[in-house]
Amino acid sequence: MLEVIEIQTKAIQGRTEPYLCRLSDNQLYYIKGPQAGTRGLINEAICAWLGQKLKLTIPDYCCAYLPPDILKYDPQARRVLGDGDTVVFGSRLISGLLEVTHSNVLKLPVKFARDLFLFDYWIKNEDRTMTEHSGNPNLFYRAGSDNYVVLDHNLAFDEDYHFSRNAHLHPGYKVWFNSQQDVLWQDHYSAKLTIALQGFEQYASSLPATWLDEEPDYLQQIRRTLSQYNDDEFWEVLI
Repeated sequence: MLEVIEIQTKAIQGRTEPYLCRLSDNQLYYIKGPQAGTRGLINEAICAWLGQKLKLTIPDYCCAYLPPDILKYDPQARRVLGDGDTVVFGSRLISGLLEVTHSNVLKLPVKFARDLFLFDYWIKNEDRTMTEHSGNPNLFYRAGSDNYVVLDHNLAFDEDYHFSRNAHLHPGYKVWFNSQQDVLWQDHYSAKLTIALQGFEQYASSLPATWLDEEPDYLQQIRRTLSQYNDDEFWEVLI
């Protein structure tokens, strides 16, 4: 497991107050620790893995050990990250990213917008919104390119997720419902989700034992959520 060796600065954005840190591979990562909650950390790790399996552009990620000594003389970081001797989630820094705005949303590539919309529906993530006036898209891009980067899934697997209340706020909503779908769209996406889940049990069991011990029943809840695509009800709201 990698280790945090240097704490740099707190991110400007993000309710969980991630910190930019250097890890023992000498790369920079934004880390989330206790401020995200144990379920939030599990969500980040599982959704990053699933998103990459679905070919979404999600930064390289890892679990890393946060030693207590590195926080000893940094009270601001300690307020957010705790006293250390914990395992944090790290998302590798991709430099030069800009946050998507409403005008950018209108230019999203159709395939990407559809895949992202289905992904967030699958993982019950309401924390990706964009309206004409505001939003929290958790979606970034490189200037002058169609390379979109997807971030922040600590609020996924929400048991109170409500499709009809929130889906219309998603950046990919209009693309999904306003563009023509192939007649075999359900078969296409069902196969993609099946492939994405291959190896899930092995990956889930590799998550830090401290996380799993603190939330012993949470993986079962996640499994139930991810298996719902096998039911007709899952697809009915997408027609």
